[in-house]
Amino acid sequence: MLRFELCYTYSMIEYLDVLNEQGEKTGESLPYEDIHKKGFFHRGVHVWFMNSKRELLLQKRTENKRAYPSHWTMSAGGHISSGETSVEAAQKETREEIGLDISTSQFELLFSIKQPKTVHREDYIDNEFDDVYLVYQDFNISDLKFAPDEVADMRWVSVREFKEWVKGNGELLTPHNEEYAKLLLHIR
Repeated sequence: MLRFELCYTYSMIEYLDVLNEQGEKTGESLPYEDIHKKGFFHRGVHVWFMNSKRELLLQKRTENKRAYPSHWTMSAGGHISSGETSVEAAQKETREEIGLDISTSQFELLFSIKQPKTVHREDYIDNEFDDVYLVYQDFNISDLKFAPDEVADMRWVSVREFKEWVKGNGELLTPHNEEYAKLLLHIR
């Protein structure tokens, strides 16, 4: 863990690569807060877990999150720090948010998607490309160690039930409808 802190953060400030409108690195990196204040393009990862029962693992965000508090969303997710690969970020976010240490070889990159620009507050603008991963694995939710400042709850949901949520018939989801459609096409 010490290697990560030294390589990917500077004085414990997370730096993110600034991207252009095509999702390519510009060569500039800025602190996380500055990226979001200015609404610059950056890259994140979204990790989905599916078990052998064809259920998706969903995470309920805590009520103190700046973006989409108390919404259900993918299993784990976050930003790709400067100097970090996409799959390393997927592995890091999975470990940090839900306590699973998964080999990078288990992460299947499904697609990358440009999310719609979202202004959550005047000083917090999301403008990101996300690499979407799928991991096939069975485990009990009781085996997970949630990050208390990130995750309020976790739940396995059947694909059928998830489709209903996406249609608005169920729990409140983060608005990533294009991603959900692509994910559902992949796993059908």
